Amino acid sequence: MDIMIPLSVGSFVLILAMLVLIRAKNSRFEVKPADIVVAVVPVIVFLLVTGKLQKFEIGEGGVKIETAFVKASTSAIASQITPLTGLPAEPLEIDEKRAVGEIPRLIEHKTEGLLFRLGHGGYYGQAIQEYLIQLTREPFLNYLIFENPDGTFFGMANARGLTALFETQRPPFTPKDFAEWLNRGNREALSRLPGFIGSQNALNKLTDKRQALQKMEALNLDTLPVVQEKERFAGIVNRSRLTASLLIDVANNLERK
Repeated sequence: MDIMIPLSVGSFVLILAMLVLIRAKNSRFEVKPADIVVAVVPVIVFLLVTGKLQKFEIGEGGVKIETAFVKASTSAIASQITPLTGLPAEPLEIDEKRAVGEIPRLIEHKTEGLLFRLGHGGYYGQAIQEYLIQLTREPFLNYLIFENPDGTFFGMANARGLTALFETQRPPFTPKDFAEWLNRGNREALSRLPGFIGSQNALNKLTDKRQALQKMEALNLDTLPVVQEKERFAGIVNRSRLTASLLIDVANNLERK
C-alpha cells in the first residue's frame, strides 16, 4: 500500500481526535458532522489531487466530496495568477555604462523579477552581477525571466540562487559567461541556471487547478510560470495559494448541497 494513504488517514484521525478531546473538556462543545467534514476535506483533497484516491463518499446518498472536488478542481487557474511586481515592461539593457543607474528605481518599485531577451546584445556581465547583488539585498527580487527574440516566454530562473552561485569561490560559470549566453541566445546553457523552469513546463490561464497541482507534484516544484494566449509571460502560480483556493471552492460546493 502507498505510504501516503495511511499517513493521510492518520492525519484525519489526529484532527478528529483533537475535536473529541475538546468535546471531552468542554461539554458545551459538540462534534457535529460538519466538523468531521472539515477534518477530512484537506486529507481527501490531497489524495484526490495526487491520484491516490479516485472517489470518496460520506453516507448512503449523503455528501459526495468527489463531486464537490471535481467541480472545484476543473476551474481555471486564472484568478490565482500573480503578476510580478515591478517587472520591467521592456527587457533591461544592462550595459557597462548603466550598471547602477536603474537600480534605485527597481528597488523603489519592489521589483520581483528582471526581464532579459535572448539575442538582445546589450548585456554586460559585471553590470548584471552588480544588479543581482544590490537587488537581492532587498526582499523582493526572486526571479529572472527570459524571453525569445519575438517576446515569447523561454523560461525563468532563481535570481537568489544565481547570485549565491556567483559569490562562490569557484563558480561553474561567471557573470561574463552568463551575459554572453544572453547576448548569443544560448538556450542550452541558460537552461542550466539555478531553478530554471522552461516554457515546456509553463501553465496557461486555462489550465485547471488539478492539472496545475499535479504538474507541481510531478516536477517537485512549488511555483510555476504562466503564459498568456500569445505565449508571453503572465505571472506565476504558487502551490500553497492554489491549494487554499481549491479547499475554499470545495467547501463552498459542499455548502450548496
